[in-house]
Amino acid sequence: MRSNNLQAVLLAAGESSRMYPLADGNHKSMIRLLGKPLLEYTIEKLKRAGINNLIIVASNNKIESYFGDGGRFGVSIKYAIQDKPQGAGNALLLCRNLIENDFILLNSYHIDIDKFINPLIKAMTEGSEGALLVKERDNPQNFGVIGTEKERVTEVVEKPQKGEEPSNLCIVGIYLLNKSFIRTLMEVAPEHYQLETALNNFVKTHQVNWLKTQEETVVLKYPWNLFKIKDYLLGGLSHSIGKNVKISESAQISGEVHIEDGVQILEKAIIKGPCFLGKDCVIGTNSLVRKGCVIEQDAVVGGYMEIANSILMRGATTHSGFIGDSIIGDGTRIGAQFCSSNVRIDREPVRALVKDKEIETGSRHLGVIIGNNSRVGIKSSTMPGVIIGSDVIIGPSTTVLHNVYDGKKYYTKFAETVEK
Repeated sequence: MRSNNLQAVLLAAGESSRMYPLADGNHKSMIRLLGKPLLEYTIEKLKRAGINNLIIVASNNKIESYFGDGGRFGVSIKYAIQDKPQGAGNALLLCRNLIENDFILLNSYHIDIDKFINPLIKAMTEGSEGALLVKERDNPQNFGVIGTEKERVTEVVEKPQKGEEPSNLCIVGIYLLNKSFIRTLMEVAPEHYQLETALNNFVKTHQVNWLKTQEETVVLKYPWNLFKIKDYLLGGLSHSIGKNVKISESAQISGEVHIEDGVQILEKAIIKGPCFLGKDCVIGTNSLVRKGCVIEQDAVVGGYMEIANSILMRGATTHSGFIGDSIIGDGTRIGAQFCSSNVRIDREPVRALVKDKEIETGSRHLGVIIGNNSRVGIKSSTMPGVIIGSDVIIGPSTTVLHNVYDGKKYYTKFAETVEK
């Protein structure tokens, strides 16, 4: 099999509600990092691997309005619309009249897909009708798990009971399948795990092989997953300086720092790579940018601001203070002397509240996640793992202890006392 005979089906539908407040009405694969939507990186990687025939399953026309027919990206893109979240099985069925050959099914944020295409093709040996990418995990009960006989998959069990797992080999969400799988999928009643049920039926009557990877694959479930994706993208950058860049003679730049056109780096600013500075962004006087930061287009790192391992989205502006392990949304403005606490006082892993459920983030370092176009007053601070929505106003001298949702005002009341 040759990769240029393959199609790719990219799943880009659904509400992305667990990515609140960063998706902001779009699919999470359209979140921009280093100047481009994540989906664009995935498309580039598929093209580089020789896969130019793409099908994108989306919730609406927003993705199509950006990518069009794929011509300006050197690929051909067709679309299927899944207007309600009905799972990957339903999404694939919507593409059944567009699928012509063997195909790779993947989530649209898999910017690392190029690492797995050729190994999967080799795993789909002559006579087999598919190959599944799997990884050994300590908690297989949280995943789809395969049973095996030599190189063949014998069963697929979704989230098995603890102690009843057929193995610890867990599906990572990248599938290479023959078009004949669609017939099996059509025979399964619609339900949330329709795809997994169909895979289990398919492997009983068709040879599907498995391929184990030792590498971590991209995960994008919660906002803080963007930090690892950021680091993956920064790892592919080298030091470069664009056009019309102004760098003060007293500024210090070290490591791999990618500087786009029109960037201004003011007096005594210190930048330690790896780091991405987007088009027309400003790095203020006496500021410190370190530990893998991404400063997107038109963003401003204010004077006397220290920012570490953080992402400033497009047009976000800050003044003085400290921002660590945080994500600041498009157009959000942060006043002077702001501080994001990013470590619990007891040094335990940070937990975050997502959809009214407390989630273990798995990290001891996590600051604040702020949505788009919010306003934060001077001398304010945030506790570790706090999530602030879009169009929020945080009053001056306020410590944000809990999540604040879209359009709310959150402030501390003061009592004025005037003594003679």
